[in-house]
Amino acid sequence: MIVEYFVYFIITTILSTIFAIAGLGSASGLVPTLNIVGLSFDMARVSGLFVNSVSTITTSILNLKKQLFDMNFVAPLVLSSVVFAYIGAKISLKIDVEIVKTIFGATLLVIASMILFFKKPQHPTLHNSKAILIFAGSIGGFFSGFLGIGGGSIISPILLLFGYDIKKISIGISFVIPFSSIVAFGSYASVIELDYTLLCIVGVGAYIGGMIGNYILHFKISPQAIKKILAVALYLIAVKMLLM
Repeated sequence: MIVEYFVYFIITTILSTIFAIAGLGSASGLVPTLNIVGLSFDMARVSGLFVNSVSTITTSILNLKKQLFDMNFVAPLVLSSVVFAYIGAKISLKIDVEIVKTIFGATLLVIASMILFFKKPQHPTLHNSKAILIFAGSIGGFFSGFLGIGGGSIISPILLLFGYDIKKISIGISFVIPFSSIVAFGSYASVIELDYTLLCIVGVGAYIGGMIGNYILHFKISPQAIKKILAVALYLIAVKMLLM
C-alpha cells in the first residue's frame, strides 16, 4: 500500500503544480487520474474535494483579511453553490458510477474546450446581477458535488460569458470553492469509509504542488502555453474516462 500512496502523492503534486501555474483548481484532472491509476471513483472524488478545500482555504482567509471580497458579489455565489453542491452529491450517490464517469468525461471535454478556445467577451460588464450569480453558483455547486471537482472551473466561464471582470471572478471564486467543496465532502464522508492517510497524503501533495506552481510563475513561462498543454491533457483524460 505504501507504493500506491507514493504514486497518489506524486500524481497530486504534479497535477497541483501544473494547474497552479494555469491558475486553476486541480480536482478536474486529479479525480479521473487517481481513478485511472486504481483508486475507487468515490475515494477519488472525496480526495478531489479535500484537495480543493485545502488549496483554497488559505487563499480565502488572506483575501478576507485584505478585504478584497465584494460580499454582494460572493454571497449569492456561496449560498447557491453550497445548496446545489449538497444536492449534486446526494444525487450522484444514487446513480450508477459508470454513468457518473461518462458525465465526468463529457464535462472534462467542455472544460478543456473552454480553456483552449474561450475568449473574454467584449460587451460591458454586468454588475452583480443576482439572478446570474445564483445561476452560475447553482451550476458550479451542483457539478462540484456531483463530480467531486472544483465548481470554479464551471462558474468562471459562465460569469466570463456574461462579461464579469476576470480579476473579480478569480478573487470571488477563491472564496466560493471552500464552501461548496466542504459541503460536498461532508455528503460523501457520511456514507463512504474514508482513508485518512490518503487524504493527508493528497493534501500535502496539493499544498506542495501549489507552492511549486506559484514559484514557477515567477519565471518566463506563459500561462497561455500552460493552459494549452493542460487542455490537451484534459482531452486525453476525458477520452480515457469515456472509454474505460
